[in-house]
Amino acid sequence: MESVIHGQLQDAYEQLSFSGGGIRCFWQGGALDALRSTHELAPERIACASGGALAGACFIADRGSKLVEVFCNRLNEHDENLEIGTGECPTEPTPHQQIYRRVVDEVIDSEAEQAIADGPAFEVLLARPPGWLPIKLAAAATMFMYEVDKKLRSTPHGKYAEAVGANEMRVDARAAARQGKLKDLVCQAATIPPVFDMREWDGNPVIDAGTVDNAPMPTPNSGRTLVLLTRDYTNLPDVEGRTYLKPSSATPADKIDFTDADALRATYRQGRKDIEALLAK
Repeated sequence: MESVIHGQLQDAYEQLSFSGGGIRCFWQGGALDALRSTHELAPERIACASGGALAGACFIADRGSKLVEVFCNRLNEHDENLEIGTGECPTEPTPHQQIYRRVVDEVIDSEAEQAIADGPAFEVLLARPPGWLPIKLAAAATMFMYEVDKKLRSTPHGKYAEAVGANEMRVDARAAARQGKLKDLVCQAATIPPVFDMREWDGNPVIDAGTVDNAPMPTPNSGRTLVLLTRDYTNLPDVEGRTYLKPSSATPADKIDFTDADALRATYRQGRKDIEALLAK
C-alpha cells in the first residue's frame, strides 16, 4: 500500500488543486468529505485540470453527493464503452461525451452556477495542441508525449507535451458561470481524443490540460496548497507548504470506464477510507 500523503498536512489551505483522472476523480470527493470532518476547507484559489474541473465545481457548489448519484444513474444505463452507430449522436464512437454532458447539465444547476460565480477564484485549465501540425495529428502528438512523460518522469507536472508546442490556456470559471458558459467549460476540460471529440474554446481547438499539467497551481500561486491527485506518482516535488494527497492503491474505477457504477462508488469510498486512516494516525 502506498502512502496517501506527500508533504505535511496543514491546518488550513489557501489553495486547492484538482488533478484529472476521469472516473478516478471520485476518490477526490470521498477524500474531501473525510478531510472536512477535521479541517475547515475555505480556499481562496482553486485550479483544476480535466475531470478535476467537475470535481472542483462540485466542491464549491456542494454538489458532491448529487454528482455520485447522477453519474451512477447514467452509468447504469450503459454496459459498453464502445457503442458505434447508437445513441443520439451515431457518428461518435463512444457514449462518453454524451454521458458526461448529461451529468454536467444535471448536476450544475442554476444555484450551483451562482455559487461558483460568487465563490473563490476558480481556474480551469485547457490545453491547445501544437499549431504547427494538422489538428488531429497535433492532438495525437500531444497525447503521445503526455504518455511518454508520465512513464519516464512519473510526475503530474508535465514537460514533454509543451516541448512539441502544446500549451495551457487558463480560463476564469467564475466569469464563465456568469456568462452561462460554465457547463461548456467543464466539458471542454475533459476532452480526451479519440474517446471525446475535440471542441473549441474562444476559437481555439482544445484538449485535456492534464497533458501539460495534471496538478496546476492557481495564479497567483501563494500560500499553503492542497493537491488532490487520482493516482500514484514516484516523483512528486518537495515544496514548502504544499501537500499532495493520493490514493493508497489503484482505484477500483478505471479512468474512462463508463459502465461500472459500483466501481465509481467504491472509488469514492476509498477516498474517504484513505483520509480517515491518515487522520487516525
